[in-house]
Amino acid sequence: MLGEHVYATGIVSFTVVAIDPATHQLVASVKGGANPIAITRTPDGGKLYISNSGANNVSVFDTGLGTITSTVTTGVYPHGLAASPDGRSVYVADTGPDTGDGGSRTLSVIDTGSDTVTGTWTTGQSPRWVAVSPDGATVYATCHDGLSVLDAGSGRTRALLTGQARAGGVAVHPDGSRLYVVNTWQDTLSVLDAHTLRVLDQVRVGRTPWQAAVSPDGSRVYVTGSGDDTVTVLDAGSLRVAGRVTVNHVPTSLTVTGTTVWVGTNASSTVDAVDTATLRLVGSTPLGISTATGGVVVA
Repeated sequence: MLGEHVYATGIVSFTVVAIDPATHQLVASVKGGANPIAITRTPDGGKLYISNSGANNVSVFDTGLGTITSTVTTGVYPHGLAASPDGRSVYVADTGPDTGDGGSRTLSVIDTGSDTVTGTWTTGQSPRWVAVSPDGATVYATCHDGLSVLDAGSGRTRALLTGQARAGGVAVHPDGSRLYVVNTWQDTLSVLDAHTLRVLDQVRVGRTPWQAAVSPDGSRVYVTGSGDDTVTVLDAGSLRVAGRVTVNHVPTSLTVTGTTVWVGTNASSTVDAVDTATLRLVGSTPLGISTATGGVVVA
């Protein structure tokens, strides 16, 4: 496919869709694996990796060809996933048969050159969402019993932060100095020093927050509020609320470019576009009533 597109997964429809970011029109829909939850991209945008929670595997999507080219078997119920900054690895949270006490304790490592699993690391219980430090040295996974901090070179656990148990999404500041951990059941966002792993602040956001993303320039943090249909916008320096945008029903996923926040709304089955300058909803693309939008990425 020529040019940049917004890609989203359809959890119920088992699809990967492509959206023209200029017109907000749906331009392609590709049948994929069962219950595709999350999606990430390689740094060059050439490949997308999609976690199929209902099939225990990850689909590899070639953005140039516009099709799925291979499937990688992972652990049980793969959920969140993230690519390393050098594009050589994709880290996949194997949540397991239960999102709580009965879940797995593993993270699958996919080599993007061969598209095979080359490592399985031990994490906390039921890992859900994954982020990687900008230097590629550290992998973070939110788990039922805390935030797992893993050395990317050895796969060993550096720390399990039990104070961040049962968290939702996790994001890293572009300069690597801060971690942002979504406390889904407390309606807050924890801000941690990425070096000392100490909690610096806890900020009230929207209800039942799900995911966080940082703007490419590091100036703002965006958090989806699945319980009140909002995106909360925080100034990354002061951590004050800079705005709150109403979007469609049950926003969960999001990704940020220089000009737009792209938001996946699970119940409305849309991908919404929020202008980063005006903080206004400027577009919405319906994916189909039986889609249930999962992850969103731009490539």
